[in-house]
Amino acid sequence: MPDLHIVADANIPCVDAAFGHLGTIERFQGRDIGPATVATADVLLVRSVTPVGPSLLGDSSVRFVGSATIGVDHVDRPYLEEQGIAFAHAPASNADSVADYVTAALLRLARQHEVRLEGQTVGVVGCGNVGSRAARRLSALGLSVLPNDPPLARAAEADGRSHGYVSLDAVLDESDIVTTHVPLTTDGPDPTHHLIDEAALDQLQPGAWLLNTARGPVVDNAALLQAIESGSVGAAVLDVWENEPTPDPALVEAVDVATPHIAGYAYDGKVRGTTMLYTALCEHLDIHPEWDPATVLEPEEPGTLRCQAPDARLPRPDWLHHLARQAYDLRADDERMRQILDRPPSEQGTYFSHLRATYPIRREMQKHTVPKAAVPEDRRALVEEGLTMQWR
Repeated sequence: MPDLHIVADANIPCVDAAFGHLGTIERFQGRDIGPATVATADVLLVRSVTPVGPSLLGDSSVRFVGSATIGVDHVDRPYLEEQGIAFAHAPASNADSVADYVTAALLRLARQHEVRLEGQTVGVVGCGNVGSRAARRLSALGLSVLPNDPPLARAAEADGRSHGYVSLDAVLDESDIVTTHVPLTTDGPDPTHHLIDEAALDQLQPGAWLLNTARGPVVDNAALLQAIESGSVGAAVLDVWENEPTPDPALVEAVDVATPHIAGYAYDGKVRGTTMLYTALCEHLDIHPEWDPATVLEPEEPGTLRCQAPDARLPRPDWLHHLARQAYDLRADDERMRQILDRPPSEQGTYFSHLRATYPIRREMQKHTVPKAAVPEDRRALVEEGLTMQWR
C-alpha cells in the first residue's frame, strides 16, 4: 500500500475516510494552498478556488492532481500533461445540485414577482451536464426551452444529425428568462468571458430575468448592475461573481437572489466528486478501491428527507414553491449572503469564503420523498419530473 503525502482543500468532504488508507493527509483552505504547502506532496486535491499550474507546482513533487469540480478553468491542463502529472476531475458530479438551485430560484422569483412560470420561455445557455438537466426540469414545469450550445450544435452538424440548438441572438431576442451553464473560456471559437455583456443585456426582452450559476465573469457584472438599476433586467439571480471572494456590494444588494458560489454544494454532489477523484487515484496507482461512499450518504435521522405535500388548495406556483423549499430553502442562503453588506470591505472576502467553508449540509431534491397520495394527480408530474422528488 502506498504511503502518500496528500494535500487537500478543506471543503472537500470525506477526504479522510476515502484517502486515509493511502497515506498522510493535510487539509488547507483552498485559497491558502500555495507552493510551500505542496512542496513535498504526492497528491493534490482542490476545488475551483485554487489555481493549479507552474507557479503552484513548479517546485513540488506532486504526481496526481484531482479537482472535485465540474469546471477546470482553474487548472493548466497542458502544463500537467507536459510534466507527466496525472489529472482527474468530477464532470457532472454536482449537476443535479445546480439544477436544484435553478429550479428553486425560479419558483421563488415566480412567487415574488407574481408571475406564472408555465408558458414562459427560458433560454438555456450551455446544455452540457448541468444545462441539460435544468432544461428537462424547466420543461416539465411548463416552460418553453430554447437551448443554446454552439459546440454541441457543430458536433451534431458534423455528424449529419438534426438538432434543436438555437443561436445566442435567438435566446436573447425571444426569452423571458436566461440561465447560463457554460465553462469560463477566453479564447477558442466560443469564448465565454463576458458572454453576457452590455450589448447582450440590451438585446434582452425588457424585464427579462437572468440567472448565472456558471462562472462570475461569464456575465459583465458592472453592465448587469446598470441593467438592473435601469429596469431593463427585471430580476437577477447570481451564485457566481466577478472578483470572488469580494463581489461588488452594490450588485449583491441589487439582485433578487445572491449566494456565495454554492449552487453545486449539495452534499450528494460533493461526495460524488470525492468518489470520482478517489476512484481515479486508485486507478492511477493500480490498486483496488476500499472506500464505499454509501456509508456517508444515509441520513443520520430516519425521515429527515421526507417532505409533506402542501395544502392542495394553494395555487400551483405557491404549492410548488412551498414543496421545493422543504428540500432546499434558498432564502436562507440568500439571507446569509446579504450579511456581507454589514461587514467592512476588508472583511467581506473572508466572510464570503467562510460561508463556503461552513456551508450546511443540503441534500439533492431527488433524495427527498413526498407521499404520492397527498399530491393532486395533476401535479404529480411536476413533483417527479420538475422537482425530481421520489414517492414514498
